[in-house]
Amino acid sequence: MAETPKKTRTALLSVSDKAGIVEFGHELAKLGFRILAAGGTAKLLKQSELQIEEVRDLAQHPDLMGGRLRLAEPRLLAAILANRSSPGDMHDLEKLGAQAIDLVAVNLYPVSESLQDPNILQEEALEFLDLAGASVLRAAARNHRYVIAVHDPRDYELIIESLREFKDVNPEMRQRLAAKAFHYAAYHDATVAQYLGELGVERLPDEMVISLKKTADLRYGENPHQQAALYRRSGARPWGLSAATLVHGKPLSFNHFLNLEVAVELVAEFAEPACAIVKHCNPAGVAVSHSLGEAAHSAYISDPRGCTGGVAAFNREVDDETAQFLGQQYLECIIAPEFSVEALDRLRPKKDLRLATLPSLLLSANELDLQSISGGLLIQDKDNQTLPQMSVVTRHQPSELEKGSLEFAWKVAKHAKTHCAVLARGQSTLGLGCGQTSRMDAVRLAVVKSQDRHPIVSPDFPVVLASDGTLSIQHILEAAQTGVTAVIQPGGSSEDKDAIKACDLHNLAMIFTGMRHYRH
Repeated sequence: MAETPKKTRTALLSVSDKAGIVEFGHELAKLGFRILAAGGTAKLLKQSELQIEEVRDLAQHPDLMGGRLRLAEPRLLAAILANRSSPGDMHDLEKLGAQAIDLVAVNLYPVSESLQDPNILQEEALEFLDLAGASVLRAAARNHRYVIAVHDPRDYELIIESLREFKDVNPEMRQRLAAKAFHYAAYHDATVAQYLGELGVERLPDEMVISLKKTADLRYGENPHQQAALYRRSGARPWGLSAATLVHGKPLSFNHFLNLEVAVELVAEFAEPACAIVKHCNPAGVAVSHSLGEAAHSAYISDPRGCTGGVAAFNREVDDETAQFLGQQYLECIIAPEFSVEALDRLRPKKDLRLATLPSLLLSANELDLQSISGGLLIQDKDNQTLPQMSVVTRHQPSELEKGSLEFAWKVAKHAKTHCAVLARGQSTLGLGCGQTSRMDAVRLAVVKSQDRHPIVSPDFPVVLASDGTLSIQHILEAAQTGVTAVIQPGGSSEDKDAIKACDLHNLAMIFTGMRHYRH
């Protein structure tokens, strides 16, 4: 009895990323696949002397709309979507004169990279969308029981090895590749949605897809047993910490990024030379001064133990004077818009120190704050509000020195964990109580820390208190006993009247901001 001829399998290849496609095509041909290719992929494979058939030769209208719909040819889609166990589907294929497709290798134009061009016009950006290619890839992934759907060149070798050894790809691998293809297509669409959304759409819509691109694998997460990676929003120009450049030292860790986020946002609050040293996502020492070196010195000595092993951020180029002081301290990372040549020469010999540059400290008005919870995400606007109009609510008016210190302390409190109390003298922190379960604990911790320090700021400068939440009469009395002369807080509590009376009784000035800054 004669053997039934073995059916020839068909592979459709049409890729934007040409990496490995020539080798993949040749290996498939060796395994007996008929190669069907389109566009630039077909041209490249022909040049490699691979025998192929072009999609354009099969298409009814090959040049319709410049060939952009070539892959949307009904016979191709039917050949990809056909259920091989359905006689009806196979009969329809015969009527169309089409042969079932067994493997689809399609990847799309890298639209996210194109959208990073600040000069690109919307009409040009939308031309990069590969609607036909995306449809073909989705169709293959949908029918993954019969069609191998692949978009990532890194998977080519794995597929070839499986085909060589087992003559097929097992169901588990097919499903994994299909899921990966759907993620890829969704990423492509979400990138465009984010780009168009910047022109103004509902801030928190009923359905939200966030498109992210991995920029680096991290050694581990918050703890060594946790896997972690750094992603940035796709289709957007790199900015913020995802655009930071490591100029010296080992790669930044997950925890470094968390701490740097707080430090960078804090120093960005100030127009004057500023230094913020952060550890465990809380400010340890912050100072503003006429020179960056002085700011670094004041910030560090306000809490040497707390600042040891922290990360430091600056809003100016780090010069040799600043580097000379920093070189004597133990810090894990320093970030600044730039480092002078002399500063780099001085700091590079330090073991385990990382130096990073971030040219722009500007915040994005459209940035969202995402917090993961089990089974979902909490999403809110970033707390980018600047200091509102201050309202003096006591008989005693704050002096100009006190006003400056109050504004400084309020900005520091904004970036500390709740409950938070900040004691400041001049433009330097004196004591910080952050992340406490009660506001009284925060105030008392700030006081204890302030008494344990020997700051260089003249004792002639007044001591002020900033709180991220409302203060009661007990908090005011505690502050008054420690020499505080002025207080800044949100106000808006039922205890406001009693707190004001306590301030008047002890000759303290108090300002209400009408805005709180909780941070959990």
